[in-house]
Amino acid sequence: MTEQTEHDQTDQLRQLLEGQRFMMFTTQDDAQALVSRPMTVQEFEDWVFRFIAQDDDAVTRQADGRQVNLSVMDGTTYASLSGTGRVERDVSKKRELWDRLTEAYAGDPEDPANIIIEVTASAGEYWDGGNRVGNVIGLARAALTGKRPDQGEHGTARL
Repeated sequence: MTEQTEHDQTDQLRQLLEGQRFMMFTTQDDAQALVSRPMTVQEFEDWVFRFIAQDDDAVTRQADGRQVNLSVMDGTTYASLSGTGRVERDVSKKRELWDRLTEAYAGDPEDPANIIIEVTASAGEYWDGGNRVGNVIGLARAALTGKRPDQGEHGTARL
């Protein structure tokens, strides 16, 4: 594996995240327990992720101005982002983000029960395991030779 610069790792993380439609959104509840929920990515731009959610007091309290985590897994690729959450109620922005899937799930963008959860990522980490066939071959080779298999690519980035 070649040595990557922080800029390279940031670019790699961005490439792994582009096109991801679903992420797990993790907050802390009032008892400081971690709580995760799946969210649909409405927008990803300049390390800011936006999601449409139905407002409930818990989500607003747990996300607005607090540290949160986003994570994604796609095959042999994993990524985790930490950042700050913010709740936005701007109807014009909701209309901009709205699509048919959101309409089916949440109804009308003017409904005050629908909010935008915005996460500004500040740091990220990724693991890219390559393709599955290569991983199976690497594990078989490791089992026969006793040498550890290539674990794939791992990187961290300050965003």
